[in-house]
Amino acid sequence: MKSLFLIPLVLLITGCATTKMQTHIDPEHRDRTYSKILVDAPNANFEFKNLMITELCSGLRERSVECITKDELFPPTREYSEPRIFEIIDQNAVDGWLIVGIGSGATNSQYMGSQTFGSATVYGNTVSGSANSMALYSFSRQQGYSITMFDMETKHKAFIMEASTSASGLANITNSVFAESLANKIINEMSAAGFIE
Repeated sequence: MKSLFLIPLVLLITGCATTKMQTHIDPEHRDRTYSKILVDAPNANFEFKNLMITELCSGLRERSVECITKDELFPPTREYSEPRIFEIIDQNAVDGWLIVGIGSGATNSQYMGSQTFGSATVYGNTVSGSANSMALYSFSRQQGYSITMFDMETKHKAFIMEASTSASGLANITNSVFAESLANKIINEMSAAGFIE
């Protein structure tokens, strides 16, 4: 009986997150590699921004690329003119600025039916029973992103990426799963294009 209960529960919470991406590389920057990258996600919520930037920086450091967040380099308590921004970038030897923009997204749940459990006991002339019912839902989430890498030497876009992460299952629609999937895909695409080792 317990195994029958576990099957719908496993189906309810399992699944996987996948990120699909299309990358456009500027021909002028095709042979460029980066050693110190400034990372920002200006329109992400606080939780997702921290999770995704942590994953990105971890992946970059594993490939011997120094990673610095925008908030580290430009404390948000201050205002900066455009010339001052580029001066600070030059002083810190930043050669790439990676900006992850959050696009449209949706989270859905769909009723899949219910699972009913019952039991009965007979004792002499007395019958007693009980029943429980549990509603089952399927959860899914999709999120779009626009990723741009600016080359700090030319001040032009080195590449742009359009990405979409989707997942199903209650455990896989969380911000942490989406942040990890997106960060890994960005790192893999940058590596495949030769921007990082």
